[in-house]
Amino acid sequence: MKDSALPGMPPRAIAASIRGFRKLRVLVVGDLFLDEYVEGEMFEISREGPIPVVRVESRTQTPGAAGNLASSLRNLGARVSVVGVVGRDPNGKALLGSLRRRGVRTGGVILDAGSSTLTYSKLRARVESSPSREVLRVDVLPSGPMEPRLEKAVLSAIRRASAGAHGIIVLDQIHHLISRRILREVPGIARSRGAILHGSSREHIADFRGFDLITPNDREAMEALGASKARPERLARDLQSAGRHRKVLLTLGEKGMTALDGRGDLKKFPTYARTVADVTGAGDAVSSVALLGNILRWDIATIAWTASQAAAIAVEHVGTHHVSSSELVARLHKHF
Repeated sequence: MKDSALPGMPPRAIAASIRGFRKLRVLVVGDLFLDEYVEGEMFEISREGPIPVVRVESRTQTPGAAGNLASSLRNLGARVSVVGVVGRDPNGKALLGSLRRRGVRTGGVILDAGSSTLTYSKLRARVESSPSREVLRVDVLPSGPMEPRLEKAVLSAIRRASAGAHGIIVLDQIHHLISRRILREVPGIARSRGAILHGSSREHIADFRGFDLITPNDREAMEALGASKARPERLARDLQSAGRHRKVLLTLGEKGMTALDGRGDLKKFPTYARTVADVTGAGDAVSSVALLGNILRWDIATIAWTASQAAAIAVEHVGTHHVSSSELVARLHKHF
């Protein structure tokens, strides 16, 4: 194993290759959420109960989960389509509108009257002379497994939307849309399209089989393997073997990442963040750059090094920050 932080390609060549992102067509498949942020001032305690009363001052709604990943890929320049399910409700309308304004194609999104749009609502409140903080979170989640009729509709949408795609990325947020049947069939769909297939899952990466690259973090990897503690190198190799994946990019938070290619060569990379303001969005930055780089046939060291640079940009911003190709190229210029 090479404990080296060097990419396989020179930074100047990577920067030139990034221009090719805009020619790539990718499909994102996964749970679509609307992320809602409500900000306000707590001005009294309710007389009906010991709870704070907050005067709402602002409300922001953005795509979350698979929608956030799609936005990240689009901001890097790729042409992005998404497959998912939203309800025929105001939140579904807001989510689709936000994705379209970002340039994400939503023709593969299924509008279902029997579903509620999945939503994470976070209420932040402040008092005088104090910054705001999160005081409440309200989630709209599915009440049970996805119905067979929707599962069938999702598979049909994937087959249609994958036509012409250079890459497909599957994001399993809550193990709802990404069912075992979909995981069984997506690799075959990707092969029939000649598309690179990537996968990411919060809790069920063990169910993924035959992907070109998976991007779990160390906690997800340990849960998948039933390990309470293991060296990153062992986790990466065991995941690759168990799932018959070609490559593994294992993220390790402040410890960087471990990258394993199809030949069994393993390399380690540190984190490149100078400051950490907010880790939100770092995982999507890694997944986005890894997918686009893999489509362009970057070696695993180049993929890991460049993805780590993108993650460093993301964590230096407060809130979800979608890294742009120009930001990434500017950062690479410092390594010329």
